[in-house]
Amino acid sequence: MKDSSNKKTLEDVRLEIDAVDNALKEAFMSRMALIDQVAEIKAAAGGAVYNPDREKAMIERLTADVEPRFQESYIRFLKEILAISKDYQKKRKG
Repeated sequence: MKDSSNKKTLEDVRLEIDAVDNALKEAFMSRMALIDQVAEIKAAAGGAVYNPDREKAMIERLTADVEPRFQESYIRFLKEILAISKDYQKKRKG
């Protein structure tokens, strides 16, 4: 719903956020399914859960083109995803 000046309403923006949240959920579930596979491969090979060099390179690669105003928040977002992934792998290892 747009107001008479053709601007988006709060409801419009929230609907767009809901769509992005749904896409993030799907991406998260796909990522975790892949983390499941990583955990299995590492367990079979006796690999460590945490690889600081890979994590650093990943963050650098993914943040290289992020707008400066979002970069700090995006790094926090990535680090949280990585922490969740590491925690999940540790739980899988038993």
